[in-house]
Amino acid sequence: MRLRGKSAFITGGTSGIGLATAEAFLREGARVAITSRDEDRLAAALADLGDNATGYVADIDDDEATGKAIAAAAAPSGGLDIVFANAGRYVHTPIGGTTRRDFEFQLGVVTGIFMTVQSAAPWLRERSSVIVMGSVYQTMGPPAAGGYAASKGAAASLARSWASELAPRGIRVNVVVPGAVDTPGWGMARYDAQTQAEHRRLLGERAPLNRMVTAEEVANAVLFLASDEASGVNAAEIAVDCGTTGAMAGSPRFVRGEPQD
Repeated sequence: MRLRGKSAFITGGTSGIGLATAEAFLREGARVAITSRDEDRLAAALADLGDNATGYVADIDDDEATGKAIAAAAAPSGGLDIVFANAGRYVHTPIGGTTRRDFEFQLGVVTGIFMTVQSAAPWLRERSSVIVMGSVYQTMGPPAAGGYAASKGAAASLARSWASELAPRGIRVNVVVPGAVDTPGWGMARYDAQTQAEHRRLLGERAPLNRMVTAEEVANAVLFLASDEASGVNAAEIAVDCGTTGAMAGSPRFVRGEPQD
C-alpha cells in the first residue's frame, strides 16, 4: 500500500474529485479526513468511506473552522503527511455582467487555499506532500470565466512559491490540473439523460482523446503526487485533461474548425 500509515486532509471531499481521492487514499492505506460545507453530505460520504475516514463541517471561507478541522485531523497521529487543497467554486464572471461582490467571492477561493495550507503547515511532517487543485482554465482563457481562471492561476502561483518556502523541510508542493471532469460540478443533474449525453459529447470533443476525464483519473494523479513515488516531483503541474491543453490541435472540434469554448 503506497500510503500505509500516512494521514491525509482533503478539503471538499464529499463528491467528485475530492471523494474519489479520499477513496483512493483509503485503498492505499491512509487515514483520511475530509471537509464539507454541508453536514448531511458529509455524513453520507463518511458512511460510504468507512472507519478510516473522519469528517468536519468547514467552509474554505471559515478560517477558524478549517483550522480546527486540521488540528483535529492531525491529532491522532501527531501530524499530517498529505494535504489536498481541493475545495473550490465557480462563479460566472462576464465583463459587463459581474458585480464586485461576485468577483471577490470567486477570488476568495485563493484566500481559502492559502489559509488552509498556512493552517496545516505547522502540522506537516518532514517530506510531506501538498497538492493544490488547478484547472485547464488557468491557461485556456475561456470567455466569461475570468474570475475562475484568475483564481486557478493564482493558486498555481501560490504552489510554486510554497514549493520553495517549504523545501527546507522536504515538503513537496504540486498542482493537479484537470480538464473537463464528469462530476456533479458541471451541473449535469439538472438535465435529462439525452441532454446530459450531448453535453458530455461536446465537452469531450475539446480533447484529442474525445472524452471527458473521470474523477478517478484525476484522483490517480493526486495519489501519485501524494505518494513517495513522486519524491522527486516538486513545483510541477500535472495535467489530467485527455490532451486538451497539450495537444488541442488534435481535438475533434479543432479539426472541424469549431470554437473551443
